[in-house]
Amino acid sequence: MDWVAEDRSCPVCGSRSARDLGARGGRAHREGKGRETRVVRCIDCHVVYQRPTLLPTASPYLDYSARDYFQLHDPSRKIRSGEALAAFAESILGRRSGSMLELGCGRGELLRGAANRGWKTRGVDMTAGFAEVARHQYGIEVEHASIKDSRALQETYDVVLLAAILEHLYDPVEALERVRGALVAGGLVFIDLPNECSLMNRMGNAYMWAQGKDWAVNLSPTFAPFHVVGFCPTSLRRLLTAGGFEIQSLQLYRTTNALPKERGFRVANRYALDAVLSLGKLVGMGAGLTCWATRK
Repeated sequence: MDWVAEDRSCPVCGSRSARDLGARGGRAHREGKGRETRVVRCIDCHVVYQRPTLLPTASPYLDYSARDYFQLHDPSRKIRSGEALAAFAESILGRRSGSMLELGCGRGELLRGAANRGWKTRGVDMTAGFAEVARHQYGIEVEHASIKDSRALQETYDVVLLAAILEHLYDPVEALERVRGALVAGGLVFIDLPNECSLMNRMGNAYMWAQGKDWAVNLSPTFAPFHVVGFCPTSLRRLLTAGGFEIQSLQLYRTTNALPKERGFRVANRYALDAVLSLGKLVGMGAGLTCWATRK
């Protein structure tokens, strides 16, 4: 894959002040994946981003198959999560059902769960294979488009879901502006993303430096899953408040352990990561972050 390097400021607040966290990709990856860049944290708003910003000349998502990309996902569990999200939205809105749009909907399981509770659902995804599964397997109306080009965002909804999508966007401010314009007054946005201030990331970076490596474990700008911008509670609050939203709920949680189940040293790493993930949740530094916010 070819990349174009651009020297960009913080993608949320525009500041040039940043602290270097380390290298990521290429030589700064245990398997040599991707291309090397530096990962930095904005001093003003705490957003984590890459400097220079490496932009792909073609979308890295276009050729993924749904089976390969979502091989670690449990469809039934995600459908139940969609039902739970719809129920929580109902508790905030004070009424049963409504209209819901999900950006980067993947195979559409969350929307299927919401539809099970009577919600009118619609999705947007730029990967044709994902949209195909959502339509034919789960009966979800899906627009095959990017967020920038989406026609669905020209209409209005009671709820917009950004589940594991904001960290993939080079311009989260522009995306959130489009989301705000697509929400009715008092409408809800749901955001789910990694917490870049988690205990896992902090200990991972410390572990790298203890080994004499100038590597960071934050983000994955040039290799799967292509996380290009990262948030913590502070930076997400900054983004939402500046974008005209009022936070209703913000929670940290323990993510699943994605290390492969192999023998030898990898097993020790897996047990160590399990311990760190559990401890992170216990001390309020969980690796996952969810947030509900209303359009002012």
